[in-house]
Amino acid sequence: MRSKRVLDLPLNIIAETNDLLVVNKPPSLPVHACGQYAIHTVLGQLRYNHNRSGLRVLHRLDRTTSGVLLFAKNYETDVEVFYLRNWANQYLSHMITEFLQFFSSEEVECNEPIGVLVISMGIQCVRADGKPARSLFKKLWSDGKRSVLSVKLYTGRTHQIRVHAQFLGYPIVGDQLYNSTVWGPQKGKGAEYCKSYSELCDDVRNAHKCSNWHETIDPEYELRMAKMADEEVTIPATIHVPSVLDRPLYDPICLNCNVVKREVPRDHFQLYLHCLRYSTEKWSYSTPIPEWAIDAEQLPSMKHCDFLGI
Repeated sequence: MRSKRVLDLPLNIIAETNDLLVVNKPPSLPVHACGQYAIHTVLGQLRYNHNRSGLRVLHRLDRTTSGVLLFAKNYETDVEVFYLRNWANQYLSHMITEFLQFFSSEEVECNEPIGVLVISMGIQCVRADGKPARSLFKKLWSDGKRSVLSVKLYTGRTHQIRVHAQFLGYPIVGDQLYNSTVWGPQKGKGAEYCKSYSELCDDVRNAHKCSNWHETIDPEYELRMAKMADEEVTIPATIHVPSVLDRPLYDPICLNCNVVKREVPRDHFQLYLHCLRYSTEKWSYSTPIPEWAIDAEQLPSMKHCDFLGI
């Protein structure tokens, strides 16, 4: 089985103690193995390129999200961090249009409850029967068409920033899940979906099912498999099982290797959402600001979050 493609970006270690490992996760890498992602994961890269293993995931970031990611090195730290109070995490996001153009202040707080819409895909939405969620959005700069914001989370719901940004009417740039008219004419602004939750669930699921990425199967593959089905199979006395690193890039009997796939857009690999800082009552870790979040005209020397004063 082929591993899915990822962006050629470095996975940098920010800090390391006897108990914690902190990295700056690049976009496109899932945190751990899932589906066709085996080596191309954060844990996989740490194991093969940095000789780090036995790590415990303290929190997760979406595959397309970048930024601060923490791991515990032992069970005791895992438990200790779980019970720490006063967690604070801060994100940067890139949104379409002039943010806050309808608000008098430079900050907007969203307290809409968030619940599951498509369980199998982990897709969320604002709904009255959801769990409490609180996000504080603060505009950093805007060019009149797009804005970069700082977002502070007070709760940790799945896709919280993406869902609240959608509710406010300013979805994140390139967000294939939540920046789409499948959520209604206004892309889910104000939770006005113009359809029932059942209909919305079906529409969103159909818009993102994996079969949408596949095209026709190679006709020669079907002929080859039909011929193999008619042949007698001889099982060798010994079977060599290659390691993950030795597996071929192409397998003539693998269905996934014999379909013509659509060209994958960059939005599939990168979401303009970055975890800038993670803090507790005991420590705080942060990353440099990504290039897409820096306003070259207004903040030419800003390279690290400490310059933001937020």
